[in-house]
Amino acid sequence: MFMIIINPEAGHGQAERLFRSIQNDPLYQNQKKNFQAHFTVYPGHAEKLAGDLCALYQDFLSYVIVIGGDGTLHEVINGMQHYPDLPIGFIPVGAGNDFARGIGQVTDGVLLFRKMVQAPKFHRIRTGTFTSNDGKAAKPRSFLNSIGFGMDGLIVEEVNKSAFRKWAKYFRITSIIYPLALLKVLPGLNPISIELKIDGRKIECKQATMVTITNHPYYGGGMKIAPNASIEKPTFQIIIIEPMSKWRILAFFKTVFTGQHIQRKEVHEWEGRNVHISSSEPLPFQVDGESGECYECYIEKSPSERSIFVG
Repeated sequence: MFMIIINPEAGHGQAERLFRSIQNDPLYQNQKKNFQAHFTVYPGHAEKLAGDLCALYQDFLSYVIVIGGDGTLHEVINGMQHYPDLPIGFIPVGAGNDFARGIGQVTDGVLLFRKMVQAPKFHRIRTGTFTSNDGKAAKPRSFLNSIGFGMDGLIVEEVNKSAFRKWAKYFRITSIIYPLALLKVLPGLNPISIELKIDGRKIECKQATMVTITNHPYYGGGMKIAPNASIEKPTFQIIIIEPMSKWRILAFFKTVFTGQHIQRKEVHEWEGRNVHISSSEPLPFQVDGESGECYECYIEKSPSERSIFVG
């Protein structure tokens, strides 16, 4: 049996339209009894659905198919933390689709669905986990793309504001929503004060514009923040950007789309399995496109692998 979880709001309704096309496909029609489809109805619902449905049907499930954006996949991965051996298929229909880029997924839509059902080929990947003191119970959570502190967190917080998203959707400029959010937060942007350890080694970095720990090269809708990263590696790429003037940030930002920012003197690249970041002040952060604040965060690469379909 295949469990399908759909976020109908993803891609401004494109996810629901795609699922309707899948329902009308002869493959789906001929195997209706093998599919169970569930729509999310509120933020965080995909995580609950994934956990509840896996517990209920784990003995009958072939794998779970997710139709939505990176945020939907993030929820499902966390809902399935207790089911690491159950494979996941992901059909990307979001604004950024960075995870699909990061794993080299080129097929999409109905064709991807057919391949998942008829000829699935799974790859083993390593997720990240993080534990932060964000006011909730301190328990590890998983992430697939990246976790970033400082400017990265502030930009994502701005992107996620409903008014900002509606404005971007109205003018059909969602492809440049991240750069637009940067312009919005830049006037009030200040460096973050941090203490940083990578694999137990203290890094001499008391302030930074941003720190990003990533599983694969892409974030923010296609920006190549860490060209040397790979989700199949047992390590993260850690990008540390020194404090710089606001005008230099704008010049720097243009080079992130090609990965050339790595060559700048203000950018430092590390590789490691474990990262500990802390501050005496609240640290704005984002993880897989969701924003938050914390004073301390432990990040580590999962020692085990998970199967995910790569089309």
